[in-house]
Amino acid sequence: MPLHLMPRCARRISSAVIIAIAVLTAVVSVVLAGGFAASAMADTSSIAVATSTATPEQAVPVDLTFSGTNALTGSAEVESVVRPAGGLACLASYQEDTSTFPGEDVAIFAPGAQSVSPGAYEVSGSFKPPAPGSYQICAWLAQNQNSADQAVSSPATLTVAARGPHVSQLAVIVPKDLQSNVTFPVSYTTQTDQQLSLYSVMYTADQGPCSASFGLNQQQGKVETLLSAFGGTSIFGGPATHTVSTKQKTGLYLVCTWVEGPNAGEVDDAASTPVTVGTPPPPSAKLTLTKAAASHRHGATVSGSTAKGFIGRLAVSAACGSSTARHMVTARSSRFSSAFALPGGCRHAQKVKLTVSWAGSSAFAKQTVIRTVAIAK
Repeated sequence: MPLHLMPRCARRISSAVIIAIAVLTAVVSVVLAGGFAASAMADTSSIAVATSTATPEQAVPVDLTFSGTNALTGSAEVESVVRPAGGLACLASYQEDTSTFPGEDVAIFAPGAQSVSPGAYEVSGSFKPPAPGSYQICAWLAQNQNSADQAVSSPATLTVAARGPHVSQLAVIVPKDLQSNVTFPVSYTTQTDQQLSLYSVMYTADQGPCSASFGLNQQQGKVETLLSAFGGTSIFGGPATHTVSTKQKTGLYLVCTWVEGPNAGEVDDAASTPVTVGTPPPPSAKLTLTKAAASHRHGATVSGSTAKGFIGRLAVSAACGSSTARHMVTARSSRFSSAFALPGGCRHAQKVKLTVSWAGSSAFAKQTVIRTVAIAK
């Protein structure tokens, strides 16, 4: 219907509707334009993370720099976590990442901890690697939108490899020509790049080698002298020398030393130092007969074992009364074996005494083993 033919009231309603539609269209346009502008600004926001620490090390702060652009109209937040490397990449937001890795993520900047103004920004942070290994740092630029924290940039990632503490020197010095039950010094010279603990014990060498750590050594229940034990001796820097005193009876000993830390039981360096007090007798040759047999037809047969590292000529004999047959055999690789004829006096005997002897040397004490066996036909 042409406008001039409409009733006046209809004309007024139509005009009001037209005006309302125009106003609503303008508002929607402004809102959409603002949303597009905010989205565009978020798209240009950025974050990067870098480190200036040349040689990251366990328990020492790793310096970090977070930088980029906040293209929003208001302040934004730098958020960051660190976790062991080797798993998934950094996720889309702080909340998603921490809920996915709740037992691994450690916050560097939690939400609300570090804000940045619009424009270019740069903030500093750090973390201490709890153990040697590789770590992944994740960082986000975020803003609170509609009471929810929203990432406004892609996540930044940095991988850092941390080494253990550096022990550049560990020397254990014990004087020579020690006398039985006379006090003597044990000196430790150390140099480290952070505060660690020195542990040391002394025990007889026949109880076995030094264990991998002080704690493991204690679990083995060895009879020992504690030179620097529970709680350890604090060492840092250097070279520095620490001296303790002890006295021991004649014998062969080991001084076992460990540098541990920063966490309990973590061994950074160790030393095993043999010590001789007085003039101890040489160790046993550990002659053992594993087989001893005799027969009138085949003669005598003996075989056995010796101490590790033993090499020498053994005297082997068979005796029936005063009638004796002797033979020499060389022991090698901790084993010996010999077969030989019985003496004439065993022709009518029922038993024979078989003997294996080592005459002794500076390396192994003399020893004899005897076995009496029946003579088979």
